[in-house]
Amino acid sequence: MMRAIHLRHAVLYDIAHCLVDLFPSGADIAEVGADSSPALFVSWRTGGVANHAGNIAWGVHYRFDARVLLAYPHLPHDARERVCQRVREMSRHLDFNYADPRASSLLVVDVGEDVLDG
Repeated sequence: MMRAIHLRHAVLYDIAHCLVDLFPSGADIAEVGADSSPALFVSWRTGGVANHAGNIAWGVHYRFDARVLLAYPHLPHDARERVCQRVREMSRHLDFNYADPRASSLLVVDVGEDVLDG
């Protein structure tokens, strides 16, 4: 079971709940960064033995345009749902190639103000 999500920033909390099922059940979701520009960080570790490709710490850093964080709370419920679904769609395209020892285990998702369109 994924750990409970405890985030201070209401927008990050909503987005995290929208994304939670896309990640392994043992993943942690944390709020990182400065209070003026908070971000989400989802992290987990794959099993395996030390120095083996399967034993890797993985992470996704969601960076938000400040305009998204400012506008989101003022959007109607259906518009907030659309924002969450757009961020979710961005997340579906992430490639976690656990078998490739050269795979990038840290991915960054930049959430720009274009997620507010619609």
